[in-house]
Amino acid sequence: MKRWIESSLSDAAGNSVVGALLNITFATLITLSLLSLSLSAYNTLLIRDAAIDAAAKAALPQAHSQQPYLRKLLDDRLPLLASYSVEEIVGDAVVGFRVRAQLPVLGLIPLSPSFTEVLVAKEQISSR
Repeated sequence: MKRWIESSLSDAAGNSVVGALLNITFATLITLSLLSLSLSAYNTLLIRDAAIDAAAKAALPQAHSQQPYLRKLLDDRLPLLASYSVEEIVGDAVVGFRVRAQLPVLGLIPLSPSFTEVLVAKEQISSR
């Protein structure tokens, strides 16, 4: 009986070490995933804010294309590893931008590309 008690105690000590390592691994993966998700949300808000700012300037009467301004804003605000493409949307009554961005991630699973589209009504001066 004494041998059985000794062998079960040594097995339990080994199991607790493996369990602790698994818990640390899972906690690290969950923390990295949450951090990656929050950084992605923050960068998406930066893209949306820059697109709204550029579209609002493009909607003014007799305004020129604001695509270079939007690209400068995105270059200044986004991380260096982010890649993006900007497409200008011009209609009769609206103007806006479509931004597709691939943002860097911290975890093992890459996020899908971010897609943001902003449309603003054009301001027109009417003479009566």
